[in-house]
Amino acid sequence: MLGKAKEREFFLGIRDFIQHLREHREKLEKLEALSETEREETLREAEMMVGMAEAAVKELESVIANRRINLPEEHAVRFAQDVFLYLKDEEERVKEKLRSVGSR
Repeated sequence: MLGKAKEREFFLGIRDFIQHLREHREKLEKLEALSETEREETLREAEMMVGMAEAAVKELESVIANRRINLPEEHAVRFAQDVFLYLKDEEERVKEKLRSVGSR
C-alpha cells in the first residue's frame, strides 16, 4: 500500500496542472519582483509540466494507434490530447518569458 500512497503524492492531475499554470501566469505579472531563485524554480516547474503534457499526448496517441477503440472513444482521446497540447503551449509561453528575463 505504501507504493500507491507514494504514487499519489507525485500525481499531478489536470486540475493541479491548471492551478500551477495559473500560479505561473500570476508570477509572470510581477516578473521583475521575482528573485532569481523564484524565477529558476518556476522555470523548472514549467519545464517539468511541459514534459508531463508531452508524455500525456504521446500516451494518448499510443492508445489510438495500438488499440481498437470506437469512434466516440477516439474523439474523447483526441479531445484530451488537444487539452494537453493547449496546456503545454501555455506553459511554453511561461518558459519563454522566464528565460527572456534570465538572459538579460
